[in-house]
Amino acid sequence: MEKPNPPTLVGGPRFSVKFGQAFRRYFVTGLATLFPLAVTFWLLVAIFRFADNLLGQYFGSRIPGLGLLVTVLVILAVGVLSIHFFGRVLFRTIEAGFSRLPIIRKVYPPVKQLASFLFNEERGRQSVFRRVVLVQYPRLGTYCMAFVTNETKTTVNGSAQTLLTLLLPNPPSPFTGPIIFVPQEDVVPLTLSVEDAVKLIVSGGVVSSPLQAASKS
Repeated sequence: MEKPNPPTLVGGPRFSVKFGQAFRRYFVTGLATLFPLAVTFWLLVAIFRFADNLLGQYFGSRIPGLGLLVTVLVILAVGVLSIHFFGRVLFRTIEAGFSRLPIIRKVYPPVKQLASFLFNEERGRQSVFRRVVLVQYPRLGTYCMAFVTNETKTTVNGSAQTLLTLLLPNPPSPFTGPIIFVPQEDVVPLTLSVEDAVKLIVSGGVVSSPLQAASKS
C-alpha cells in the first residue's frame, strides 16, 4: 500500500524563493536610489560640522547659523577657484597626487567622472555621450547597450559609409569599457535618455526603463 504524499505547506520553499527575490530586488533598487542622496547629504553635513567645530573653537562658543554660512561660502569658493586658471592648476595638482595613491586612484577617477556628468550638463552630457543605442555584441543575437560618442565618414570598406564610435560601458561605471566602431545602419537607436541609461548601468540593470527603438533619421 503506497504511502500518501505529505501535504505541501502554503508559503513553503517556492514562496520563500519569491520573497527572497523580491526582497533583493527592492532592497537594491532602494539602495541605488538613496546612494547619491546619502553621499551628497553626508558631504554637506561633514563640511558643516567641520566648519561649525572650527569656528566654535576659534570664538569660544558656537554661533547659530555661522557654520551653515561658512559651508555655503566654502562651496562657492571652490566653485570659483575651479573655474579660474589658478584653481584649475591647483585642483589638477591635487588630482595628480590622488592618482598615485594605491586605493584612491581606483575610486576617485570614476567618481569624478560621474560627478562631472551629473552636475555639468553642457560638457558632461552633451559633449561626451550623444545618444544611447543597442548594438549586437559580442555576437549576433546578443545586444549590448552603448553610448554614441562620435561619428565619422570613412571608405575603409571600399564605399563611403558612416561609422559610429561606441563606448560599451562596464557596470557599475558608465565611463569605462571598450570602444568599437560600427556602421550607422547596424545599430538600433533608443528613446532612452542618457541619464536613464546611466542609472541602469550604475544599478546593474535593477533600475531600468523600457527599451524602445527610436527613428533612424
